Amino acid sequence: MQLHDSRPLPSTDLPGAHARCFPRGRATVVELHGEIDVFTVGRLTVDLDTATGRPVPHVIVDLRPVSFMDSSGLHLLNRAHHRARARSGGLELVSDQPHIRQLLRLTALDHIPLSATLDDTPVCMAHQ
Repeated sequence: MQLHDSRPLPSTDLPGAHARCFPRGRATVVELHGEIDVFTVGRLTVDLDTATGRPVPHVIVDLRPVSFMDSSGLHLLNRAHHRARARSGGLELVSDQPHIRQLLRLTALDHIPLSATLDDTPVCMAHQ
């Protein structure tokens, strides 16, 4: 008797999480969408690694469209922050959601600059 199907699920069958990347001033915005968890973080890692892998990267991660984030998502943000800093760049976060802001604070990721809107981020304000 087979208890489960051992074939891997195609990624399209997993809950939707995706990233949209676009330039804003001298920064690259990585807008994350959906549920960020152990099942979806892999596909988002590629986009953040690309953005933070450039010379002197200035990256803004927009978390406003995120509906859920577990420790995998927090690790992803911390890793991206360290990658940007290692290349003499920076990473900023955007979220107006109280539960995301509290999660960042409770897990000591509030050292990463956090703004409520894209226009409020230091890198965007410097170019207005």
